[in-house]
Order: sequence, then structure tokens, then C-alpha cells
Amino acid sequence: MTNLFNYIPRSSIVHRLTGATKLAALLLLTFASMTSFDTRLLGGMVIFAFAMFGVSKIKLKEVAPVLWFTFVFMVLNNLLIYAFSPEEGVAIYGSRTVICHLFGRYYITWEQLFYQLNVVLKYLVMIPLVLLFVSTTNPSEFAASLNKIGVSYRIGYAVSIALR
Repeated sequence: MTNLFNYIPRSSIVHRLTGATKLAALLLLTFASMTSFDTRLLGGMVIFAFAMFGVSKIKLKEVAPVLWFTFVFMVLNNLLIYAFSPEEGVAIYGSRTVICHLFGRYYITWEQLFYQLNVVLKYLVMIPLVLLFVSTTNPSEFAASLNKIGVSYRIGYAVSIALR
């Protein structure tokens, strides 16, 4: 059976963490990956995210449809970034090293390729972390842990229902 955004029970270190801990880690890592263009940091976070995915004992085939959808979205996003802003990397990094001219205003530059690499790394950080959070967090336990940190019972219950 394919699980799309469902809790997948396993016995792992990641499963044993509280829902609030997983949410805090997800939010912290999301903020760090989305605000940084440091490729070294993003690369380290990708390694960490995939390591945590491996530790969780969630099999890739269990989340394959979500991974394929996300891959297609990532490719489409990168193509549209280039189509609408082919010089974004040049603007961010402040230099321009042309590899080749395609047509019109479309040049392939090292800066744009580097920027697009960072966008891909951001996806590679977020995809496993979000899948981990959803796949390893029991909705009832998550609602209870939200209540423990001061979130209203009604909000926790609504979140629990939404995750189911």
C-alpha cells in the first residue's frame, strides 16, 4: 500500500522523538535552508536530511509518488526560474561569467548555474525533512505534544484531524 502523507509506524530514533521536537527541527532547518545561499551549509544539510531519512527506516518506495511529484515540480520550477529571471544568479553573486549565448536575453552563466544548484539543494533539504515529519509523526501524539508546549487543545485537535 502506498502512503501519501500518512504516518508510517516504525521503530526508529526519529519515530521516538516528540512531535514538538520534530516540528521545531523542521522549522529551524527550513528557515536555515531557505535563507541561506551558502552551498557548503546547504550541502551539509542535504547530507543530514538524507541521513535522518535513512535512520527513520522509511523506505523510498513508500514515499515514491510524492518524490516523483516533487521532482517534476523541482524541474519545472528551475525551468521557470530561468525563463523569467535568467540573470538572477548574476544579480545575487555580483559577477557575470558567460558560458554561452542561447538566444535573445538568454545566456548560460556560471552564476546562474550556481544559483540553480542552490535552489536544487534547498529542495533536497526540504523534501526528506517534510516527508520525515509527516511519515514519522503520529497525529495524536503530535497534537498532545503541541498541547504540552502551550498550544490550545482545540488547535492541537484541529491539527490532529488535518494530519489524519
